[in-house]
Amino acid sequence: MKWLRRIAAVIGLTLVVFVVACAWQILNVQYGCKPESSAANAGTGFGIDDAKYRRAEGDSFLTYPEWYIVYAYSDLAGVTRASSESSFDYFGSIGGFWSSLCGARKSTSLARPPTQDQMITDYIIGSSFMAEMAVQGLYERTIGALTVAWRGAVRTKEDDFNLALLDDYAKFLEQTPWYRYPFADKLSALWHDVPFEFSLRSIERRFSLSLQYGVKSLYAKGIEALAGLSPADLEIGSVVLAPSAQGLPTDARIKSAREVRASDGRQGVLMVTPRYREFTGIIRELAAKGLAFAEIAGNTRILTTVLVPPGNLPPANGAKPIFQTDVQSMPGWRRVGYDTEVSAVAALPAAVEAKGARFEHAYDY
Repeated sequence: MKWLRRIAAVIGLTLVVFVVACAWQILNVQYGCKPESSAANAGTGFGIDDAKYRRAEGDSFLTYPEWYIVYAYSDLAGVTRASSESSFDYFGSIGGFWSSLCGARKSTSLARPPTQDQMITDYIIGSSFMAEMAVQGLYERTIGALTVAWRGAVRTKEDDFNLALLDDYAKFLEQTPWYRYPFADKLSALWHDVPFEFSLRSIERRFSLSLQYGVKSLYAKGIEALAGLSPADLEIGSVVLAPSAQGLPTDARIKSAREVRASDGRQGVLMVTPRYREFTGIIRELAAKGLAFAEIAGNTRILTTVLVPPGNLPPANGAKPIFQTDVQSMPGWRRVGYDTEVSAVAALPAAVEAKGARFEHAYDY
């Protein structure tokens, strides 16, 4: 029974190390990455008091870590396509999560802080992401790497299945919470739809992927039950500077538009649109019509990210870089976070893309 006690001791020590590592990262963000500004949001004078319209400005910046995980999986898919899962820098991805969370929190304001719920969410998903990347990284850099070397350059059918899943999962996350992904269905498809070939890599992949999909399926059910207690709003309100609602793009996603007037006489249109990836698409449509935002969810600042190629950062009016992380699937490229004035958001995509960069996303509270 000594071996059982040794295994239990190793597991116990591993858990202690993980808890200490998570606690250190959380405490560092909480007390070492404090907001650097105390300025208050002067607002734009439209005085809209619709239910659910105004949101905490700090949540735009602290929503980024949730998207960081989306980008990590997209990166994992890109690296896997180029070589294998074993070439991905799992521990670098962990470091990128916490460093970008630190940079994002520093850009919030003492007068416009994120909500407590958002901070707690970031710490929970950060700890979960850290555990997942650490376990997967240890496995892929050892056993996974050995079976890749044995396999050679030709992928197994299990490799192809997982690559397709990673692509699908990354795209799914752009608009839908991760816990709604059908991991159980994918596990079933792995065993029913993928022909088995007797090789070391095939056997190892079936074991490791079954464990991954199975654990995620169970974990997702628990998270979904908790999320159902406080479902996220899927729409957001914004004021666009326009003389009338007829000036907005013709898009079925734009609804509940009405004309509003600021205290200084400026004319605007209050519109309600989807959040997440679709909101970024609407930003481009507004820019194409020469329109600009006055406020988004009652605020005048928002976080945006831009993918930047090797070289200097492109100039961006009304946007200040606050953090950057490497894009593993695009060697030399960086993801740069910008503290952006809402009035400059619509024009930002064209401005940075004219310099060879790629506008990525606006983090809509």
